[in-house]
Amino acid sequence: MRKILTLMLFILLLMPLISKGDSGTINIYYNGTIVAELHNVSEFTLIGEYAGDLRVVGAEYNLSGNHLFLRGNGTIYVFYRANLPKGVIQMQENQNFTVNVFLPTNASITYISPQPYSFTAVNGFYNITFTNTNKITILYAELIPQVKSNEDTEFYLVIALIILDVILISGIVYLIKGRKQKETLAKDEEAEVVTEVLDERDKIVLEAIKDGSITLAEIIRKTGLPKATAYRRVKKLVKLGYVEEIREGGKVKYALKKKD
Repeated sequence: MRKILTLMLFILLLMPLISKGDSGTINIYYNGTIVAELHNVSEFTLIGEYAGDLRVVGAEYNLSGNHLFLRGNGTIYVFYRANLPKGVIQMQENQNFTVNVFLPTNASITYISPQPYSFTAVNGFYNITFTNTNKITILYAELIPQVKSNEDTEFYLVIALIILDVILISGIVYLIKGRKQKETLAKDEEAEVVTEVLDERDKIVLEAIKDGSITLAEIIRKTGLPKATAYRRVKKLVKLGYVEEIREGGKVKYALKKKD
């Protein structure tokens, strides 16, 4: 169980690297677990006979027969369970994919088409990889009987780990983008405050003071500007001589500076 979980998570992390140039990556496991990362794909043909537990991350979807119709842009993750014909792995799609097929190393493979890009054995599994293809067929002999584990528990645990991985990566990207946007806004604000020319925000604050807003709190309510922005604009107006700062009894008030 630990080996197959480790292998699936390892493949998930490699999916963005090995899927460049096609429509994504499809991972097919001999027990019927299907994990797919799709890039800008609107229709996906399910592999095998759909057996339930469908999960789609990154898009809205409709399932009609053996076809999954997707409404979303960018990367979409699809997880589901399939009934695969005994001793047969087949896939046929309308677009080209990188396909990874995982079989136990005690399986006897009798036929493969097309020729795979790579064929390796990792942690007790054959990893058969095809690149830039829309159709594969693998025939293998009946497996040596093995002690069955709780397949439902294994499946849901794998799905949970993969979804958590996706959410974590998405969260990190969102935080990085948000931080960059804030830094850009702060730099723009600083540049506007340094200049001696009054812009629209400066004029709005100046008008608020003219109308009788004498404290920072009143200026914020009058202008609707964020506290930090309003404060910087008031300080700029004080520095440029449009407004004077008056301190009375520990309170700070602002008023138009009287001309000499």
